[in-house]
Amino acid sequence: MKAMYSFLCLLGGVFALAAAVGEGKTNGYDLSKTMNGVTFQRAKAVREPTPDRPALRFSRLHNIKGKAGAYSATSALGRVLRTPPSHHEHTYQNVTRAGEFSTQYAIQCGWDGVPVWLLFDTGSSDTWAVQTGFECDDGWGDEHDEGACGFGKPLIDGFGDDTIQDLHFSLKYGSGEKITGPMGYSDIACGGVFVSHQQVGLANYTYWHGNNFTVGMLGLAYPSITSAFYGEIGSEAPWNAISYTPFLTSAIMQGAIDPVFSVAILKNSSEGMLAWGGLPPMDWQRGEFAATDLIIANLIGQAETSWRYSFYTIIPDGIKWGQTTDTTKFPYIVDTGTTMNYLPPRKCPLLLGVSETCGLTPHAALAEAIAMAFQPRAVYLYQWGSYFAPCDAVPPRFAVIISGVEFWINPADLMYQDLKDPLTGYCAVAIASGGSGPYILGDVFLQNVVAVFDVGAAQMRFYSR
Repeated sequence: MKAMYSFLCLLGGVFALAAAVGEGKTNGYDLSKTMNGVTFQRAKAVREPTPDRPALRFSRLHNIKGKAGAYSATSALGRVLRTPPSHHEHTYQNVTRAGEFSTQYAIQCGWDGVPVWLLFDTGSSDTWAVQTGFECDDGWGDEHDEGACGFGKPLIDGFGDDTIQDLHFSLKYGSGEKITGPMGYSDIACGGVFVSHQQVGLANYTYWHGNNFTVGMLGLAYPSITSAFYGEIGSEAPWNAISYTPFLTSAIMQGAIDPVFSVAILKNSSEGMLAWGGLPPMDWQRGEFAATDLIIANLIGQAETSWRYSFYTIIPDGIKWGQTTDTTKFPYIVDTGTTMNYLPPRKCPLLLGVSETCGLTPHAALAEAIAMAFQPRAVYLYQWGSYFAPCDAVPPRFAVIISGVEFWINPADLMYQDLKDPLTGYCAVAIASGGSGPYILGDVFLQNVVAVFDVGAAQMRFYSR
């Protein structure tokens, strides 16, 4: 009974948001501050940190290159608009919208015994797959051939267990993509983690920009942001929304794993590893170590993201490049679905009590300062919304400081030799401006660390490697 109570606390506590917006500070950052429609809350710890030991179960990540000119459908983060809710245009180009920059990681799971490839997403909670005979829409109400939506095969015919009557799921994204369909119960197994009678969705109506490989998504975020609704499709509203237990929570409650998972993206490879319940069981040497509070970034109130998405977020101590250190506190979302690091504006020292941004243009600030530290310096190309430098340029030393520990990024990772601007011949650099936010630690950071998401202890841990 005590164990069951603990699991219920896990369901209602680990994945609940512990404090109302504005209560207290985390690592010197005032959580009452909003950022471009994003609010922040502290996650609640319900147990001590899980010891970091090799996991018995893991899933191999398969990287999928984005198609040029197409939207990426990896993370909800990659689909939100980066302007205030009253606007409807990008202030700069989204990394996941530029096909050559997009990052998608898929894992193979068993869906009622059928092997399927699902997108791995820490920014959503629902697990869904496209259903056989689905309708593919073009976003304007016109039906097209199934191939236009870009799903892979095989498709799922139905639920292995019961269909849930009068309940459906509905997801809408900033890119315009949307899916709807019935909900029911199926057995899901990923990397040896088996969850029986898991509530899942089958998409029978889709407007989707797929990769011709995956057939759905595995969300690893919180129950509070699941997307189930009672009533008829099209009537979605807060009053008929209902939270349910998603895959990660079910796996913890059923005792399949400890309340922790970790991610390692392999360098010079198209793969990586998602470890369930511990550290990746691969050949790597643990380097510097840091632990920090886990807070939650909520994207609420934007019409284009009509349902709530939530992200794993940390507040680093600062950024270091060359001989310069900027210790201004900003929240950063840790996201496998974004390739680059998106940095905040660089604050100049206070002058007569007024904080300025060094007189730099809107796309500049911290990212501009680092771009200018390349030898020769990088330049901003508006057609890409990113910085480019001569392909033989020497990047500056660059580190993210977390709990006093400097996590250095391999200089070679700061240049993308295979992403060239055809006009200048310059190569893309891995540092971009996040404008007014949200700010992101993407794959260029993650491939230099092992990232541990300890949801039970409301903590993130990092090991350099």
